Amino acid sequence: ESFARAGEELGVTGAAVSHRVRALEEHIGHPLFDRSRSSVVLNERGKACLADIQRVLSEIGDVVERHGNGPIPRRLRIVAVESIADRWLMPKLTRFTASQPDIAIELETDHRRIEPNQHGFDFWITFAGETMAPEPHSTRHEMLFEEAMFPVCSPALLETRRAPQRAVDLHSWPFLYHLGWPSDWSYWFASHDAARPDLSQASGFRLSSSLVHAAVQGKGVFIGRRTIIAPELRNGTLVPLLDQCNEASSSCWLISAPAAMLRPEARAFREWILRLAAEERGSARAATATAQRGAPEVNSG
Repeated sequence: ESFARAGEELGVTGAAVSHRVRALEEHIGHPLFDRSRSSVVLNERGKACLADIQRVLSEIGDVVERHGNGPIPRRLRIVAVESIADRWLMPKLTRFTASQPDIAIELETDHRRIEPNQHGFDFWITFAGETMAPEPHSTRHEMLFEEAMFPVCSPALLETRRAPQRAVDLHSWPFLYHLGWPSDWSYWFASHDAARPDLSQASGFRLSSSLVHAAVQGKGVFIGRRTIIAPELRNGTLVPLLDQCNEASSSCWLISAPAAMLRPEARAFREWILRLAAEERGSARAATATAQRGAPEVNSG
């Protein structure tokens, strides 16, 4: 959204970039950008033009690889929400790279600074409702999993307090939160028809690993997302609070750039991650069914 920054990337002046863009627009016969005093933004025609150009460039790359002296290095650029990248994708990504050792992965996790519609990317992994996510009409959206959200803390912290029976019982607890999702507590309390607590004294963390570590150390309670904190739930270093039958939830989506699907390495990654997510959804359903079968029946008489 800046000809000056584009010029820095290309090693030319911003004026040179602006001149070449004007020449392109005159050649096409339509403007491709909406201009203001502070920025330039692709308009709808510009976005469509960009998608077509990316597709053509990808096809040219395939032609060069087929007729050149050697293969072009295969690379995937993935943009992901930090917690998904660090806590869900990275522990599993070695399985993909082991099966596709010639594919290099470039993983960008600072989702608050990267605008994927303005930066080349193959895949974007994000939660529904993230403000920086690409427009649905310009990409392919596929859900990976539903994400349950509920308060968790360490067993040690729980032992020092009376177990909460209602959402409002948490108001006196020490709160922790993720700086990327400051509204998680508000969302959870609203889903339980309870007033939002005062978070002015709560501790916030930019990295999910730091947030989880603080909770494990007994520093407070935070809204955990089941997939992100699965290891801690399994080993018992974090425990859920309250009845989880009324969990708040969000969904995680895989967003694919149209041009990426023309490349075999991108198709391979998409198939792998969708299969992985489907397997995990199946395992979660089986675990839930097993737990329900093992639950004691309530005697109503």
